[in-house]
Amino acid sequence: MNRKEKFNQVEIVKRELIRSGLIDKVTIGAYLMENYVGKKTLHIKCTWDETYRGFSKDRPFYNKTTEKIEEINNYFSARVFAAGIDQRRDWILASEADRQAYLESDRYAHPAMYRA
Repeated sequence: MNRKEKFNQVEIVKRELIRSGLIDKVTIGAYLMENYVGKKTLHIKCTWDETYRGFSKDRPFYNKTTEKIEEINNYFSARVFAAGIDQRRDWILASEADRQAYLESDRYAHPAMYRA
């Protein structure tokens, strides 16, 4: 896959995020990073904020930035990458209060199962 095709994959992810309404909440970028063999290659990185359940009574919930990073190579699929983020669309777009209420309602609550 040449450089132009790799950046076209990034554009496909960007269009999918625009179509699902997540482009304002999810930051997308292409970066040169080391892959598993130590070679610098182009990776796609998306970040967004999420609410997690804490493990202590004084801090029951906390916010954290989630990153999804993948190397753009011959095995990369932009649509599958975007679908992994779009699966959590309702969770990403929900308010912090709604997320906390959902996490309190079910001990085994998972962000991918959240429905607005």
